[in-house]
Amino acid sequence: MTAPKNLPRVLALSARDAEALAELRENLAAWLEFTPDADLDDVALTLATGRERFACRDAVVGTSPAELALLLREKKAAEPSPARAPGDGPLLLLDGTPLTGDPVDLPEVTEALRLATEHGDTDTARTIAVQYGLAQWLRARLVIPRAVHGTGIGAIAAAAFREKHSLADALRTAAGLPETAETESAPFTVDADAPAGTDAVPAVPMVRIGASGPLGLDPADPDSPAHLLAQLWCLGYDVDTTLGRPGSRVRLPGHPFRRRGPGEPATVGAAPYRSLTPYEQRWLFYDLVRHGSSGDHNAAVADVRGGEPPAPEVLREAFAELQRRHPTLRTVFSEPGGRWQARVLPDATAWPVRIADDPDGGPEELREAVLDAARQPMRLRDEPLVRCCLRGGPAHWALALAVYEPLTTTADPRSLLDELTALLGAVTRPPQTQPA
Repeated sequence: MTAPKNLPRVLALSARDAEALAELRENLAAWLEFTPDADLDDVALTLATGRERFACRDAVVGTSPAELALLLREKKAAEPSPARAPGDGPLLLLDGTPLTGDPVDLPEVTEALRLATEHGDTDTARTIAVQYGLAQWLRARLVIPRAVHGTGIGAIAAAAFREKHSLADALRTAAGLPETAETESAPFTVDADAPAGTDAVPAVPMVRIGASGPLGLDPADPDSPAHLLAQLWCLGYDVDTTLGRPGSRVRLPGHPFRRRGPGEPATVGAAPYRSLTPYEQRWLFYDLVRHGSSGDHNAAVADVRGGEPPAPEVLREAFAELQRRHPTLRTVFSEPGGRWQARVLPDATAWPVRIADDPDGGPEELREAVLDAARQPMRLRDEPLVRCCLRGGPAHWALALAVYEPLTTTADPRSLLDELTALLGAVTRPPQTQPA
């Protein structure tokens, strides 16, 4: 089914630098003006898939090729976005604002509202269902939150999203609440483990579900989802800017790649380049064409251990020492002069990722969490091709190590993880079964 033409689409762009991004915007604007009948779902899908994603980013939101072309030409040069490590997603806050009017038409919201009709269909239940559905829709768009909290009745929806209880149980709870302003009073206030405000984690943006604004998702505004994803894209998050709408790939203006000028060095620092092996070429080119597929080719292993997790500085030093011992882990892929090559950096550049602790996480939950974080796609260009992720729980901690598949011909992830845990000085203990 074709989406309504009056709904906004997100065109997400990226380039190596601000100059290349400005040229890309101009080329795409000219293409849109020359193709006034272009299917914007096709354009959005083409931009979001099959292209490498760079640090300099921009996004425009509009409903017609003419409007989007105008917005592309109005944009200014952008600063590079920060690199976002796995597990470093935004905070989601479900602020408990009572629902007024009809909510946005999204599949996850519709399904949650269907459940609400089976459990009393009160205003409180509908509000919880809509907030839960919006959070699930964001997850489906690859907005993987660092944490999810709620205020007022939003705390009930947040707990359901975190799988502390099912949505059906949350709606049954809501059915027993009085339909008064007291609904937003205790005990359904801010979660006990919620941050007091954005200042608690200054480097992590907060997305408010139930509110308008640059980083808000207003349930009553059909344009709000598109604008929010555009903002997150520009902040460096590799979100799905197609909005989940189907489309087909079309031929669009390509990235304005520039070769090095005369006299520019073919090496960076003291790290000489070498040709890629056929095995490296096959995997790298496959993942460049199918952007995002590199996560499927991260050879990841994990261990779960009892007790307190290692201190951050201890893990950093151990992971750096592992990289110093194994030059393969310092290998990066680059494209000097327009030709892909590999080089071994003189120093360790990959840093461990500490995922927010799970106060209720058992051994298997912790293991799956670090494996999922370790298998997230890698940038592939001039970035480390190894990843280390740690997460603590109430009685255990889990550690995962991932190595990009082309490097595993000389680096065995399991042996490397065993060596890393030995460097940490950890004592191996079998995971204990959590009491019911």
